[in-house]
Amino acid sequence: MEQIRKQDKTDLTTGNLFWKIPLFALPMAITTIFQLLYTTIDLYTVANFGGGTLSMTAIGSNSSLINLVINFFVAISVGSNVALANAKGAGDKKRAQRVLNTSFIISIILGVIVGIFGFFISPVILNWMDTPNSIVPLAIEYLKIYFLGIPFVMVYNFCAQMMRAMGDSKRPLYFLTISGIVNVAFDFLFVIAFHMDVEGVAWATIISEMVSAVLAVLWLTLNKKGYVYLIWSHIRFSRRALNEIIKVGIPAGVQALAFNIPNLLIQKALYTIDNYYIDGVLIPQEDIIAGSSSSSQVEGYVYAFIDALSVAAVSFVGQNYGAKKESNIKKIYWYTQFWNVVASLLCIVVTFTIPDLILSLFIKEGKGIIKANAINAGKQRLFMMVGTYVFDGIMAIDGQYLRGMKYSTAPALITLIGVTATRIIFIYTLFQLPEFHTIFWLYFTYPLSWIIIDIIYIPVILYIQKKAFNKLHIEQVNTEVNVIE
Repeated sequence: MEQIRKQDKTDLTTGNLFWKIPLFALPMAITTIFQLLYTTIDLYTVANFGGGTLSMTAIGSNSSLINLVINFFVAISVGSNVALANAKGAGDKKRAQRVLNTSFIISIILGVIVGIFGFFISPVILNWMDTPNSIVPLAIEYLKIYFLGIPFVMVYNFCAQMMRAMGDSKRPLYFLTISGIVNVAFDFLFVIAFHMDVEGVAWATIISEMVSAVLAVLWLTLNKKGYVYLIWSHIRFSRRALNEIIKVGIPAGVQALAFNIPNLLIQKALYTIDNYYIDGVLIPQEDIIAGSSSSSQVEGYVYAFIDALSVAAVSFVGQNYGAKKESNIKKIYWYTQFWNVVASLLCIVVTFTIPDLILSLFIKEGKGIIKANAINAGKQRLFMMVGTYVFDGIMAIDGQYLRGMKYSTAPALITLIGVTATRIIFIYTLFQLPEFHTIFWLYFTYPLSWIIIDIIYIPVILYIQKKAFNKLHIEQVNTEVNVIE
């Protein structure tokens, strides 16, 4: 009986899906929040016990570049999620095992390549972004060390996607909780006791990432009751599994690049805003950057809920598509969108009620930073982003909904048109004009692109959904004919 209960928890094709989706997504959101807490604690530690707000800004200035790299390869791992979820939904253990083994090998290879490349290219990219001279040395120091830990990040994220594809969204949370405690301990040890500042929090992050990766691998190895698990002597690379993974993963990775490359350009554009006035007060560039960095950290916590719901969408749709449950797939789309609206409204209430208190966690007076100015600059970005994140959630769920049915190219193309083109065109045209060269208009490009994509998705989803369901009907008929024969 206990075994049946465990199986029911990992079966995303049965039960009350309306409540099952948020219960599945919540542990993932908390998992992401724990990951964000690494950076938050890093920033808080250096701001209060290390080099102050300047060190905090140096770390925060790397977020766009780090997000570009991490999101690209995490997006590729979504291909593994879909492939394994489809196999589990279809009850094909051999296929699922091939996907698991191949995904594990891919994570190690990609992690090593990206880590080495990023270590050496970091100074070049930061200089290309026109990172202010006051923070360049600290930013480079942090980023080079951070890239040394990329192999652990890759292994953990691929393993976490495997667990979620099998219906287990809680285990990654447990591992992140443990590694988070490790991160806090080493932050305090390196920064407070050893006075290592930026370098200290970077090494603390690597150690915590190593812990989460090791725990995830151990679980996939020792959990013999799992649908599939790692058997080291049987790990083999499968070209068939690779093709299945990259069919969804590569377009998803391209979509991640389409999101994050414009974000790098936006970060670069931010550095060109100087002597900016808010309510008649002149805000220096250092305060603008500090405010933007602190707002970016807050936004990450809001996006954690949106991202969790989109991953829930791809996991649920993936299993139900493999099980050929058409009615469930339609329900999953509307249920995840409903919960996206609920989560977005809750986040708006919290952030709009106490913005100064939240931003002040990351902004401290001193070393050329005026706290009040930085908070005012941060609020301009925070209100714009959090107030419109619901449109980002609609877009994210739309894309993952299609991927769960193995249609990954359309979301990538839509993103290239709606995000990449819109944001780049704005930066190199209207943003160059004095009246648009402001924090408000720079970040207005985000909701503008989200709304454009949401509109484009409407006919695309209707067309692809019909095509995917017709394919299911044909497969169902063929299966019935084979059974009769």
